[in-house]
Amino acid sequence: MESTVKISKEDFVDTLYLWLSEHLTEKEVKAMADEVGFNTKGLFRIKVSKKLYSKLYIELFTLNMYLIVSSCEAVIEDEDKKKNVLDMFYNTVFEKNIKVSGISYNKWLNLMELIYDEYGKATEEASLLSPLLLLANRFCKNLFGDKMKLDSSLKFEISMRIGGMAKQLSKTLHEYDID
Repeated sequence: MESTVKISKEDFVDTLYLWLSEHLTEKEVKAMADEVGFNTKGLFRIKVSKKLYSKLYIELFTLNMYLIVSSCEAVIEDEDKKKNVLDMFYNTVFEKNIKVSGISYNKWLNLMELIYDEYGKATEEASLLSPLLLLANRFCKNLFGDKMKLDSSLKFEISMRIGGMAKQLSKTLHEYDID
C-alpha cells in the first residue's frame, strides 16, 4: 500500500485549484487548440480571436472542473469531507475566476451542475465506445457544434488526452489523506 500525505482541507483545495489553473494556462489552451484543430485565429489568421480563444478556454474550464469534481467524488469516501472539500473548492474557483463575471454563485453552481449532467450522460450512453471516447465526443460537440465531423483518430487523441488528465488527477488525489 502506498503511503499518503496528511493534508488539510484548505491545502487540498489549493492543490485542486492549482491543478485547474495549470491546465488552463495560455500554453495549455493553445496546445489543445493545435491538437484538436480548433482555429483560434481571426478572419485573416493573423492574430488570436478573443471570441474563439474564449470559447475553447470555457470548454476546457468546464471539462477540467468536471474531471476534478468527478475524481473527488470517486476518491473521497467520507461524504461529509467530500461535501466540505467540494464546497470549499467551488468557493475558491468562484472567488478567483467567476465572481468578476457578475453571475451569482448559485446561478454558476446550477450552470455547472447542468454541464456535469451533460458530460455524465454522455459517458453513460449505451455504446460500444469507451466512456472516455464518449466524453471526447461531447467535448468536440460542445466545441465544434453538431455539424462538424471530426476524424475518428482525432477524437481518439482527444480521449487519450482527457484520459491522461483524469489518470494524473486521480493519482494525485490518492496521494493525500485529507484531515
